[in-house]
Amino acid sequence: MNLKLNLFPSILLLLSIALFSSCSSKQRFAAFSERQVHHFEMVKLGDVKQAVLINGKNPDNPVLLYLHGGPGFPMLPFEPFTESMRELEKSFTIVYWEQRGTGKSFQTDIGAENMNIEQFVSDTRELVEYIREKLQVEKVFIWGHSWGSNLGALYASRYPETLHAYISTGQSVNPFLNERLAFEYVWQKAEEKNNRRALRQLSEIDTLPDNYSISNALTVRKWVYRFGGIVHDSRFERPYVDLDEIRTILLSPVYPLMVRINLLLNPYFSIETLWEDLKELDLLVEAPSIEVPVYFLVGRHDIIVSHVLAELYFNELYAPEGKDLIWFENSAHRPFQEEKEKFHQVMDEINHRHWDQNLSAKEE
Repeated sequence: MNLKLNLFPSILLLLSIALFSSCSSKQRFAAFSERQVHHFEMVKLGDVKQAVLINGKNPDNPVLLYLHGGPGFPMLPFEPFTESMRELEKSFTIVYWEQRGTGKSFQTDIGAENMNIEQFVSDTRELVEYIREKLQVEKVFIWGHSWGSNLGALYASRYPETLHAYISTGQSVNPFLNERLAFEYVWQKAEEKNNRRALRQLSEIDTLPDNYSISNALTVRKWVYRFGGIVHDSRFERPYVDLDEIRTILLSPVYPLMVRINLLLNPYFSIETLWEDLKELDLLVEAPSIEVPVYFLVGRHDIIVSHVLAELYFNELYAPEGKDLIWFENSAHRPFQEEKEKFHQVMDEINHRHWDQNLSAKEE
């Protein structure tokens, strides 16, 4: 679970006034012209129309559904434009989905009662059926990142017949226990570095489940970031609330004006409505088995979503079709950004292992 939320809505409002008219991001949007497969649609999943973008270089490639993190952090202005994803689109047709409550999939009339983990799993199920029909495929790969790995594991455990394999980065297991481990990590680091400001802020946090708030989680995340538990390589260090990211969101041509306004006015919607569900989630109990091949791609230094819990879950997981834990020794939470070359090698191997077998079986 990666609670990357705006801490300063008022700052965003000021930025939006200054930046909405800029055309700089239109150049980024032109990158879509490189795709041989490019389709966008607002697809009704459950009771909400949700944004689905399909990109790829070759329509004959296997399909990969990407389940983004957050929950609630905008996805469309970022992932489809990154070097790592554009490289991956050479081997997979990637389905980018902004989940309900996120970006273009936010609606003011979404009821809080419809923002729960079971509804998100149901949305995933409906989306996979849409993909299978739209792209005329029997099965897909699913890649869940961070919060999206909760959805991915739950979905894969229930509907393995629709999948070639389940892949995760930043595998979330037990979000509340993860919070406790992250708190212990930053407390230890703050003591080692004699960071009095960190110790003062952390001392004000009550880690009992009933008292642990979103504000507490954001404070912990700020210090996890500072101490290298999200981005391991210090060359990439940025403030946890990054004004460049905010500017990208506000300038993105994929978002009309009303979407940007909603992002400014409702930055906490998804996490506020899912918070209690997340405190109760435990994949060791709710997804103890996955009957398709499983691949955990884990950053050795990931603290924001505990690599310790990911390894524990991997060891306990019953996966009769096989499971692999691949360590990324120089990464934290985002191995697909910090070790791009190794990430693409691993994804190519997964592709060839399961897609080539699938093609061979069809030919026979």
